[in-house]
Amino acid sequence: MIEDTIEQLRKLVAERLDVNRTLDEITSDAALLGGGLGLDSLALVELVSLTEECFGIEFGENELNMDSFASIRSLATVVVEMRARDVQPIAV
Repeated sequence: MIEDTIEQLRKLVAERLDVNRTLDEITSDAALLGGGLGLDSLALVELVSLTEECFGIEFGENELNMDSFASIRSLATVVVEMRARDVQPIAV
């Protein structure tokens, strides 16, 4: 599941953000900020919005931190964990 999420996030970054990078240039462990992909604050806000829309989640204060957005892999981990929490058991 994490690998599928990583691929979806890589595509979001490559195709919907203005990062001037191809999908092949965006690795799962590349830093989103600074010397990695170099996302600025506007691109980061857009990434938050696109991620919420794509995965049907809403980031809370606990998820909006530098650790969550360190890399595509770290963001994917947060997304998978959030989606797992949102799964409601079926009443029998």
